[in-house]
Amino acid sequence: MCKRASPRKPHFLSAIPCLTASLALFALGYCSSAFALKTDKSQPMDLKAARWTGSMQTGTQVWDGDVSITQGSLRITADKATLHYKDGAVERAELIGSPARVQQAQDGGGNVSAQAAKVDYFLGANKVTLSGAVRIEENGNITQGERFDYALDTGALQGDGGAGQVSLRLLPKPKTPAAAPENVPAPEPR
Repeated sequence: MCKRASPRKPHFLSAIPCLTASLALFALGYCSSAFALKTDKSQPMDLKAARWTGSMQTGTQVWDGDVSITQGSLRITADKATLHYKDGAVERAELIGSPARVQQAQDGGGNVSAQAAKVDYFLGANKVTLSGAVRIEENGNITQGERFDYALDTGALQGDGGAGQVSLRLLPKPKTPAAAPENVPAPEPR
């Protein structure tokens, strides 16, 4: 997990790499970890926002205003990203947006994207919660609902429709053309 702060850096500065690891793990873990681009983890991560504040006393840092996080094919946008840390390690990462969006390419081709009003990644519990008009799309398959809880260690997913319903739209798998039999003589004309 995230390492403790070095003695030369204040805790809130050393938590920056932990945020990036947290958000990357969310995207890689939640969005079909077996298929997300494995090369993304080795790419540099860039974080941008209109404002950034951090405090060792409160144990938080906030990236606010047009937040953009990129790493390889991973793209995260939010209105606000908040890190909660304890003992120099990130304990929780929270994205808030209208909506907050996460998108990433897959090794097998295609993309995975998720959007929600709020995304919470609880590192200690190894859990991601998406809430508020959640939409998850993977190569045309769409899952929607008001809230989804995903356990990263077990892969268990639980959805709640709130006042509505949870919905899932699955596209049929494309049919592969049948191979023509080899060395079969053409039928004789009658």
